[in-house]
Amino acid sequence: MVRQVKYAGLVLLALFFLATAAVAQEVVIYGGSMEAREHGYQHGYRDGLRQGRADLVSNSSPNYESDDYRRADLGYEDFMGSRPDFQKGYRDGFKAGYEDGYKNRPVRSEVYGLRETYDPDRIPRKDEDARYYTNWSYSDVAFDTGYRDGLSAGRKDFSERKDYRPEKHDSYEDGDHGYRKSFGTKDQYKEQYRKGFLRGYEDAFNRRGH
Repeated sequence: MVRQVKYAGLVLLALFFLATAAVAQEVVIYGGSMEAREHGYQHGYRDGLRQGRADLVSNSSPNYESDDYRRADLGYEDFMGSRPDFQKGYRDGFKAGYEDGYKNRPVRSEVYGLRETYDPDRIPRKDEDARYYTNWSYSDVAFDTGYRDGLSAGRKDFSERKDYRPEKHDSYEDGDHGYRKSFGTKDQYKEQYRKGFLRGYEDAFNRRGH
């Protein structure tokens, strides 16, 4: 009897952790991580990726220790949590992104919680997840949401050998994925979303030699 109770407890505990992980995964997909260090990692990774690719194209010697890397607070705002945690994550992400960019590797989409099957133009988007970000700046949520959608769209177009065409996607044209009135005007949200979409699309699509 005791053994059965222990077994049932373990099963319930496992289900709890699986459910928690699933919720966390959805949060990551639609507006960036809620944890300061991981959010910093995501910001740092995309900045390092761009710097690494720029150094590769210019035939510069590899060196990730730029001003952005040293400050490690590009994009940080108080509502994200601890600045030191964000900075530590940013530097770790910057180094990883720089290495991928300089070695001409594809973007690690798992950094942003993207599933291989996610298509922002076809798969229904759970805009209600925006409730997690009620105290966050609309510009960060909009840009990060757009970045993830652009990353997915660019990765799909690249794999299917399509032309570079970010503006042709419905998700870019709509520009309001994740929008809530509490974020401000829809036009402002769309502007930031589209900026993020274009950058994500380019990061997924634009690799040297392709």
